[in-house]
Amino acid sequence: MKKNITRNIAEMLTADQRVALNALGSPVHFQAGERIFREGEPSRSVLVIRNGNVKVTRHNVNGKEAILAIRGADEVLGDEGALTGDPRLATVTTIAEVDALDIGADDFVAFVDEHRLWPQMYRDVVRRMRQSEERLMHAPLSVKNRLARWLLELATEVGEKTDEGWVIEWTLSQQDLATGIGATRDAVAIALRQLREQEVLRTGRQRIVVLDVERLRAAASV
Repeated sequence: MKKNITRNIAEMLTADQRVALNALGSPVHFQAGERIFREGEPSRSVLVIRNGNVKVTRHNVNGKEAILAIRGADEVLGDEGALTGDPRLATVTTIAEVDALDIGADDFVAFVDEHRLWPQMYRDVVRRMRQSEERLMHAPLSVKNRLARWLLELATEVGEKTDEGWVIEWTLSQQDLATGIGATRDAVAIALRQLREQEVLRTGRQRIVVLDVERLRAAASV
């Protein structure tokens, strides 16, 4: 299983370009549970995460908040709005303490201009927007199916391969899982129990271990 379903901006840059981008930022620190960006707000800045993790959420057509992704170190947030001049497309909230660099939107656009990165940046923005729309459309699938898909994405984004399996350590609650897939907490608890009984995964305090990736992928299939 490869890390990162979509290419983040940092992976597109050369080492010198990453240094130049970071030089534009001012260090900022956030406590766990802080809201960094809010959906619909003006896009005045871009954030480069140095340490920690955040959740990216957006309201679906029913007005309910859905978790679109978990982002971590070296990823750039808020670039879509900075590049297009549109308001924030999603809300970003920390799920652990986060150290980051805050870069003004104008400085970020000037950086993209100087290094001729528009084609790559636009392709990445479109890819991530499509991924978000797909997540918002997952509601018709079964709870177990949606949960399996979400856990596969979490393993890809923030998981670590160990002798036990893919370990996901996080501070999200069972209610966050339910919110992320558009289900009730009770339904998620039942689906987790089924996956545990099938020895697909093991759960603990702020920890999920995916024991069998192939069986989890099968559970995620329509």
